[in-house]
Amino acid sequence: MSEVEKPVEKIKWGVVATVREPADLVLAFVAHHLELGADEIVLYLDDPEDEVFPILRRTGKVRAVRCDWRYWDRLTDGKGRPGNQNQRQAKNATQAYKTTKCDFLIHLDADEFLYMARPIEEEVARLEGDECWLRVPAMERCWQAGNRDESIFGGVFRSQIRNAPKVVRNIYGDEVVPFLSHGLAGAAHGKPLVRVGEQVSLQVHAAKLPGKNAGWAPHRRATGLTVLHFDGLTPLHWVAKTLRYAEQDDAAIDDLLHDARARQVRAARDLMGSMPELLRFFRQITGLSPEQASALTAHGKLAALEFDPAAAVKRVFPDHAADYSFRAFDLKLGTENARRLMKVIGAPPRRRRPEGTPKAGTASPVG
Repeated sequence: MSEVEKPVEKIKWGVVATVREPADLVLAFVAHHLELGADEIVLYLDDPEDEVFPILRRTGKVRAVRCDWRYWDRLTDGKGRPGNQNQRQAKNATQAYKTTKCDFLIHLDADEFLYMARPIEEEVARLEGDECWLRVPAMERCWQAGNRDESIFGGVFRSQIRNAPKVVRNIYGDEVVPFLSHGLAGAAHGKPLVRVGEQVSLQVHAAKLPGKNAGWAPHRRATGLTVLHFDGLTPLHWVAKTLRYAEQDDAAIDDLLHDARARQVRAARDLMGSMPELLRFFRQITGLSPEQASALTAHGKLAALEFDPAAAVKRVFPDHAADYSFRAFDLKLGTENARRLMKVIGAPPRRRRPEGTPKAGTASPVG
């Protein structure tokens, strides 16, 4: 057998995430990645009383960690739970990286799902020299005009458009472009798939070399792997998550988020007096008109993918009755998100459109 024909050696790979989402979403995340072939899934429950914990314990490949005060005191040498969400994610991911028995570990969020066009073994085999991780690019779920899909996992997926600001502006228009990063409403950085055993720490979007001012470890971009990002499983879910960021001061918003996302949060904060305008804003940045969909398709940046985590849940958790309709998911957003949404509903009417926000009269590209 020639060198080219030799089979690629099988590897063990795992997933790590810090989660604070409705149980049905967490179970979809777990079921999808187990069926994809993950050898281990490490979930850090940001809410130590999360109701999903006893369900997760039924699966042998899931390691669920309750992030209570005892956990944080041990991990931070008595400094307690970090207030910064990104710091909590990074510390948890690095802890999993140090303790996993897998060969590679990918850091994801609960609203992100790995998608494979090629086996993971073929992808990591592309690493050369001192390269120790792959940046897995993100595709973002969006909605085409007239879409009536009732599933939270419906829609199509758009890819980022790098180094072509004129193309992005021509497709999305001057009013929406400030709220997009390379054509995506969410983060465009991708996620790290890292070889275990290296002297690195895992960050939200990268693997970092040791040292206070050290940069990212050598890496390359994956070509056969993608992260499918659902930046808001439903419109109300997006509003609740965005308002959670809006509760922070401006310095914290800038520290946590990229520029375009920070502008979204500030715009949402200014629109808190009107739920209809908040939902319209969401549709402005995540919906596609027929013309936009055609343009993205022409550039090879729009795809309809076979993706059904709800079916995976039925197979992996057959005793759990999950409902992935919009209505059912919104009813499970929890009391904390319900309080945020009620603040919007009970807020006084907004008197003027915040500067930089898309005009209210613009036609909605979704639904």
